[in-house]
Amino acid sequence: MNIERLDESSARFRGVDFDARLTLIDSAQVFHWREEGGAFCGVTAGRSARLVPCGDGFLLEGCAAGDEPFWIHYFDLARDYSRLAGRVRNYDMAYRAMKRLPGLRVLNQPAWEALIAFIISANNNVSRIRGIVLRLLETLGEDGAFPTPERLAAADEETLRGLGCGYRAPYLIDTAARVRDGFDLRSVSALPYEEAHKRLLTLSGVGDKVADCVQLFGMGQSMAFPVDVWVERLMKTWFVPETAGKAEIRRAAHDMFGDDAGLIQQSLFHCARLGLLRLEK
Repeated sequence: MNIERLDESSARFRGVDFDARLTLIDSAQVFHWREEGGAFCGVTAGRSARLVPCGDGFLLEGCAAGDEPFWIHYFDLARDYSRLAGRVRNYDMAYRAMKRLPGLRVLNQPAWEALIAFIISANNNVSRIRGIVLRLLETLGEDGAFPTPERLAAADEETLRGLGCGYRAPYLIDTAARVRDGFDLRSVSALPYEEAHKRLLTLSGVGDKVADCVQLFGMGQSMAFPVDVWVERLMKTWFVPETAGKAEIRRAAHDMFGDDAGLIQQSLFHCARLGLLRLEK
């Protein structure tokens, strides 16, 4: 990978396999990036950026000098996904899923942003999640950023329900108050997977799947393996018995894919959801 600094606020990243639309819009791992005229715009961790795909990489406007390591980490550009695919060659469908989606990367989002987005995601579809998240940012955030825990904790349920949050509204307020009052997401991120998972389950609106999503997309815990209806179906079709429960599915994924289970899950999930690999034995 080569990074060419163009001016004080933009840089060109070359030699990177990164599909911006697939990763930022289509893959259901992040919901606040917007596609505008072939460019992708978003605010994360207080940084506003406009990404323009070009050639063998992309131009990133809003990348201040010294911010290159942040964006390399956020877009997971340092990871060799072709090598990762090679590690699962013995699991044909996992290997095919990863090869089917070159350029798909698993983002390293701020834990707070992932937590709020995935509480909203519960029992929801991608289009609706995106709409709610964007309305939340417009109403309670500043300059397109996620609202702070303080701002969200002070919101009233009626406001959040008006944004489409529905029954999740009190969960968002309560969890924001927990974070405001000292629930340290950074410390939780540093815990072993199982312990971090248990801690997250103490937050309102966080069940097993949401906890795994927060761990995978917001805490860098790449063995986290979210199991939704698509993942349950594909795992039962390709890898585990039809009678397997969700806990058994997660254990099987960890046994097969190890510490990379969540990264591989993202390709499996996307292929199954879009019908890129047929869900039949």
